[in-house]
Amino acid sequence: MPQASNIVIADAQGTPVNHTFLPIGSDKDGTFWYQDQSQATAVGYWQISVRVKRPAAITPGVSSDGRLFRVYIGLHEPVLANITNSTVSGVAPAPQVAYIMRSSVEIIVPERSTLLDRQNISKMTPLLLQNAQIKSVIDNLEFLY
Repeated sequence: MPQASNIVIADAQGTPVNHTFLPIGSDKDGTFWYQDQSQATAVGYWQISVRVKRPAAITPGVSSDGRLFRVYIGLHEPVLANITNSTVSGVAPAPQVAYIMRSSVEIIVPERSTLLDRQNISKMTPLLLQNAQIKSVIDNLEFLY
């Protein structure tokens, strides 16, 4: 089991900025969280979530056919609303999330898979997301035909 350490990912700005996601720990559901704490307030922290769901306990006579691990990886990027500081009291209003950009990847790993099978899926998934057709669907909200 790897020990959690910082994850550094560059964003898509004209001059990319590296975002360092610090390991925070697991929640009650077993999801491990990382946070990029570079925003001015915690409500705007970008986060990565990682969870592995194991197959049920094995019993005698049960085949590995149909037994699956499920790996969930998420990227959560809240965008803060632009709020004016012109209040009667002169106190700036609390920051608010306008919306959250999210990506979720679910990797389904049959229990009987080989190391090479798992290496192929882990290498090819990010490459697929960089494919021109797939990027056009994501970036420009275009449909394939």
